[in-house]
Amino acid sequence: MNLATDMRSLDQRVSELDPLRFSEHIDEVPGLNEDADMGGLERLARALLDRVPEAVTDEETASAALRDLGFVLASIERHGMDHRSLPGAEETLLKLGGLVDEVPRDSVYTYALRNPGNALRTFTGIPQEVLFIEEVRRAGIALRPAVDHLMAALPLPARDPLLVEHLAAATEAFKVFADALLTVKRNITPEVFSTRMRPYFPPMTVGGTVLYAPGGAQMTPLLVDMAVLRPEPGDPRQKWYEQYLDENLLYLPAAYRAAGDTILTYRPLLPRLLDEATGDATAPVLAQLRLLMREILHFRLPHLQLARANMRIRPDGSLGSGGYTTDSLDHLVELTTERHQRLSDAFAAAPPLDHATA
Repeated sequence: MNLATDMRSLDQRVSELDPLRFSEHIDEVPGLNEDADMGGLERLARALLDRVPEAVTDEETASAALRDLGFVLASIERHGMDHRSLPGAEETLLKLGGLVDEVPRDSVYTYALRNPGNALRTFTGIPQEVLFIEEVRRAGIALRPAVDHLMAALPLPARDPLLVEHLAAATEAFKVFADALLTVKRNITPEVFSTRMRPYFPPMTVGGTVLYAPGGAQMTPLLVDMAVLRPEPGDPRQKWYEQYLDENLLYLPAAYRAAGDTILTYRPLLPRLLDEATGDATAPVLAQLRLLMREILHFRLPHLQLARANMRIRPDGSLGSGGYTTDSLDHLVELTTERHQRLSDAFAAAPPLDHATA
C-alpha cells in the first residue's frame, strides 16, 4: 500500500486551490463571527454559492469548495440559522460531496489537512485556533504512513522479520500523533476551546442526514484501532464497536474507506500475534507491538482527560464535535487498556525480552 503518498499529494493539491476565491474573504470571516453579523455571513455565503457552477470542475476543486463553504455555512449554523434556508445551499453541498465521494460538508480533512498554511482559513482567527489547525494537520500527516505500515503488517506471519520494521514505523508515526494532542492540551484551555472554538463545529443536516463537524473520530486513528486492537467475534464490545465504525467510517476519504474494508478482512494484529507467538522467534515482534500499544495509550488517556475537562464546563448533555459524549472515549480507553494488559500479561508469563528494553 502507498496511501500516504497518494493522500499527501491529494491534500496538497486541494490546499493550493481556491476555486471560489475565498482567499479574498479570509480576513472577513473571523470579524463577521465575532460580531455575529448574520447579514454579512449570508451575503458571503450567497456569493460563494453563486461561484460554484463555473468554478468547480472536478474532484479537487469540489473538495476545495467544500472546505471554503464549510467555514461560512458552519458559521451561519453556529449563529442559529439553518444553512438550508439559503437557496441552493443544500443542493450544492450534496453535489460537491458526490463529486469528492466524501460527506457533503466540511470535515477534519478540509479543516486541517487541506487548509493552506500560507492562506489559513479559520473561524475565529485567535492564536489557539491557528495552533489547533496546525497540530491536527501535523497529527494527520504523521498517521498517513502508519496506516500503510499496519496494512502491510496484517497478512504477515509472526515470524516474518519485516513485521518488526512495519510495527516500528507505525510506532514512530503514532508518537508524533500523540505529541500533537499533548501540544493542544498544553496550549488550549478547555474554556477557550469550548467557548470560542467548539461552537463553530455544529452538526448540520444535509440530504436528510445529520452530519457532524470535524472531529477526532474522523481521523485515521480509527484505522489504526481497526488494524491493531478492535473487538473480535464473541467480545461483548463488538456490537458497540461495529456501530461506532458505521457512524465514523463514512467521514474518511474514499481511499481510506477502502482501506478500512481491507483491514476488516484480517484479524486484528494484537490478538493474532499473541496466538502465533512462539518464544524467542517472535519475541521482537511482541516487544515492538508493546511499544506501539504504549504510544496508543499515550494518545488515548490524555484525549479522554481533555474531553472530560471540556465537558465539565459545558451544559449537561453536550456532545463533542463528532457527536459523542465521553462515553465512546471511555469504551475506547477500556478496549485499549484491556488489549495492552493482555500483551503485558503475556510478557509476565514468559518474558520474551528483557523488560528494560521491552
